[in-house]
Amino acid sequence: MPALHILGAGTPQPTADRWGSSYALQFEDGVVMVDCGPAASQKLVRAGMKLTDVEWLFFTHQHSDHNCDYPCLMLFRWDQTVNHPPLQVIGPPPTEEITHRLFGAEGAFANDIHARIEDIASKRCHLQRGGSLPRPGPRYEARDVEPGATIEGPGWTATCTRSQHMQPLLWPLAWRFDWEGGSICFTGDTAPCEDVAALASDVDTVVANAPVRQEKLHDDLATCIYGTMDAAELARDAGAQRLVLVHLSTGLANDRERAAAEMAEVYDGEIIFGDELMRLEL
Repeated sequence: MPALHILGAGTPQPTADRWGSSYALQFEDGVVMVDCGPAASQKLVRAGMKLTDVEWLFFTHQHSDHNCDYPCLMLFRWDQTVNHPPLQVIGPPPTEEITHRLFGAEGAFANDIHARIEDIASKRCHLQRGGSLPRPGPRYEARDVEPGATIEGPGWTATCTRSQHMQPLLWPLAWRFDWEGGSICFTGDTAPCEDVAALASDVDTVVANAPVRQEKLHDDLATCIYGTMDAAELARDAGAQRLVLVHLSTGLANDRERAAAEMAEVYDGEIIFGDELMRLEL
């Protein structure tokens, strides 16, 4: 049975309990990661998975609290293993450009990659792990996609739509995954949006980024993010069985009982406040 692992359930502000956004969908044939925020790679390992289990990485948008562990995932799944599968990286523009600037021949990590390929000590470590020479570099394929794109994976289908978050400075997407017997929708950061509501229609589980109780959602923030009641209304209108709240501020995390009672007035499904390293059967 597929499972959702919540790796990052917080905001850009680090706390002892949560930081940034990242999720892992664990299927029988591998792991799909959605966003790759702070320390996501280490949290993935703490959750009992290996970096090489991740063969697909989907981005909702390119804010640092959603992507800053991307170099760690890419570089260490390559350097610490042999014959790692290519990482399929998919997201809105500028996903391809960011990937090239990080890992390309002239990229930010070019010196690191070159040294680990050419240095005698690194070669010896690679051979001791069972590799052969010449050592290949990181294996990946990065693709920019537009709203409406469909990606076919092993036993699942991913579809995306435009969300509402800081356009035209960013080009955010919401993602939905469907497989035999289940479905899940990740809203990413977004204000209420007809496109996201349509994507979530009839989904089993909604994972909604809602950092604050509705009454704390000031006018400027309301242009780019859900409040708790926005998320509850989305789940209700979608007919979802379960609503998982993530991107939690400390204030909301500490006031979850009151927030849950408020949301239950409009949504009668299961409400879960996401904690890091939480595992949910799907």
